[in-house]
Amino acid sequence: MMKILSALAITIAFQSAMLLAQEPGGMQGINQQKHREVMPIHAKIMEKQKAQDAEIDKLLAEINSATGEKRVDAIVAVLNKLVEQRKTMNAAISAHLDR
Repeated sequence: MMKILSALAITIAFQSAMLLAQEPGGMQGINQQKHREVMPIHAKIMEKQKAQDAEIDKLLAEINSATGEKRVDAIVAVLNKLVEQRKTMNAAISAHLDR
């Protein structure tokens, strides 16, 4: 089960990276001023990702300690959280690209 969840998390991370890589221009040709403006945004994103990772780690610990029906409920909680995080991320990326 952990292998499946790990594979799911890795897949989501790679898809996210691919979406960001598709942004026209990317970081190529960005001037120093724009770079300085973007760095705090990137820092906020990294903080949010760390917080999300902590949430998933907590839920995974609950899976590992649960048995029976409680384990199934804990797995469902992880999947729901991953889907929620993914939808939030996709909305943020779409809003960013629409600027």
